[in-house]
Amino acid sequence: MEKLKVVVVSNDIDAKINIKNLLNDESIAISGFLEYDSMTNLKIFGYNPDVAILIYDRREGQIYEIAAQVYEQLQGTSVILLSEDIDIDILKKAMQHGVKQVLPLKTTSQELKEAVYKSYNLEKKRLSDNAACKNTRSKVICFFGGKGGTGKTTIAVNTAVQLALSGKKTVIIDADLQFGDVTVLLDLDPKDTIYELSREKGDMSIDVVKSMLSLHSSGLDVLAAPKSPELSEYINEKTLEMIINTIRPYYEYIIVDLPPGFNDTTIAVIENSDIVNLVASVDIVALRNAKICFGILEALRQRDKIALILNKSADGIIEKKDFETILNLETRICLPDDTKTVLASLNKGIPFIMGMPKSTISKLIQAYVKTL
Repeated sequence: MEKLKVVVVSNDIDAKINIKNLLNDESIAISGFLEYDSMTNLKIFGYNPDVAILIYDRREGQIYEIAAQVYEQLQGTSVILLSEDIDIDILKKAMQHGVKQVLPLKTTSQELKEAVYKSYNLEKKRLSDNAACKNTRSKVICFFGGKGGTGKTTIAVNTAVQLALSGKKTVIIDADLQFGDVTVLLDLDPKDTIYELSREKGDMSIDVVKSMLSLHSSGLDVLAAPKSPELSEYINEKTLEMIINTIRPYYEYIIVDLPPGFNDTTIAVIENSDIVNLVASVDIVALRNAKICFGILEALRQRDKIALILNKSADGIIEKKDFETILNLETRICLPDDTKTVLASLNKGIPFIMGMPKSTISKLIQAYVKTL
């Protein structure tokens, strides 16, 4: 068997020596010892190792950036993080930036070797999954509504997370370019967004797109909306089309959260989608808006793609059957008015599909995802 190639990154010479002693194994070869500087990533790329071991140092702010770039741009290389102290913040950030394993600095030789092999095998599986996805045309599902406050983003996010938890290669694009909230619901603070992606020079490639994605702990990839509303003017419909067409071969599901109302970018995404989920809350104003939206989508020749999703359903004058009769559509999913569960999820930054999987609303989302 060919030896696994490992590089170790640390500014502490004693830590490097300790790792060398712990990995004293005939099947593991340490290719290089590196330090944290502006060239660390390029040096790792030059070695092209099977595993990169990063020693956590609070003074080195670029550790997570290095891990994320290795994950996105150096397929075949997995990252292990060793830290003297391990807390929830370190674990959370490590998962978000593609780190496969987090271990205490004072680990044993056996534990470190097992982590190296496990990380290596996980990365091989990721490569295999990506290769399989390249031969599969993605299903693009957008969530759209004629007005705000329908719970559209919450449903889109929880659907995407459930798909990821089900083992599906899934990405969510926050196309509400002015006021996107996808990262808020996922408790993410991405460095790069769709704005930075739109400013990239040269041809768009999957590597460029992946370098701008954030990774959620569920395994969901996230392309965030711009951090400031004024930046939305730099993104047009061609940008959205290009992004979707670029990532189609690499994902099984592409979820797009659209802003309320129609504009050029919204129409472009709808036309490039396989399913257009028209989301409405169960009230008279939402019914009127849904009817208007349905008429516009029909005029755009998108009727066959439309699926009706009703939210905040409760006993009242307007019922599910009123929507189905007026729109001549069957309801794909009807969610109850569960304000307590949704607010708890929003405040914690944990999708209810993860935090409260046994709730009624979670079970309905799980059932819906199975139909996809």
